[in-house]
Amino acid sequence: MLDLNNPDTRQAAIAAKLNIGTPLVIADVAEEFGVSVDTIRRDFISLEQQGLLKRVKGGAVPLLPPSKPINVRIKEADQWLSSGRETIAEVTAGCHTIFFDGGTSVVEFASLLPNNFNGLAVTPSPLVAVELLKAGIETQLIGGNLKGQGGIATGAQTVQSLSDIKADLCVLGACGIDAGFGLSADDLSEADVKRQMILSSKKVLVLASVQKFNACARHKVAPVTDIDIIISNGPDETVTSIREAGVTVLKVNGEAEE
Repeated sequence: MLDLNNPDTRQAAIAAKLNIGTPLVIADVAEEFGVSVDTIRRDFISLEQQGLLKRVKGGAVPLLPPSKPINVRIKEADQWLSSGRETIAEVTAGCHTIFFDGGTSVVEFASLLPNNFNGLAVTPSPLVAVELLKAGIETQLIGGNLKGQGGIATGAQTVQSLSDIKADLCVLGACGIDAGFGLSADDLSEADVKRQMILSSKKVLVLASVQKFNACARHKVAPVTDIDIIISNGPDETVTSIREAGVTVLKVNGEAEE
């Protein structure tokens, strides 16, 4: 039987819960372990210092390890948006200018744009730009310091260029998303670019596969209240807290359309 009065044993048990992607509520964990709320709070602080969780109001969520570089992830992408052509046509209808972030989900989104889209696409991602150009879409590639993690240009030049454009919609990838912590990114400079896209857009769309929910990457981009729409393949129980925050969640099933 576990000795839950031992901090090491207790913290190992908490870490095991995190490893299966379970968001933790301080009061619930304290009751389950038969210890005080203050004890669990200290455990959370210790585990956060070890890089195993991110504390949020009333609890904690898993802290995701950094994603693999984009040149690796693009070869392993599972095409979870493949059934989402109609959804993508719906959310981009009437848009004249769209910002596109980087990442594998945004590359796939760009490849699924409707044939009748005749607006301007603006992106700091060369990979996304290639997909847009394949479809004959007018594309403005934003320059800067190219990061291998997300495959996007970053830095003051990139942020300034984005601030000089007003978009109808921005399409963002997600390293992590949680109702308490918000949208998060692995890299601080990439988080700055995403944040400027949000500031310069009328509407914000986030692409988040099921693995990205109820977990955090290291750097906060924006609270969920800044997000208008999320497209996801997560089950209803996974996205409930996000919907309760007032965000529209559109579901795709990940199966290719005929």
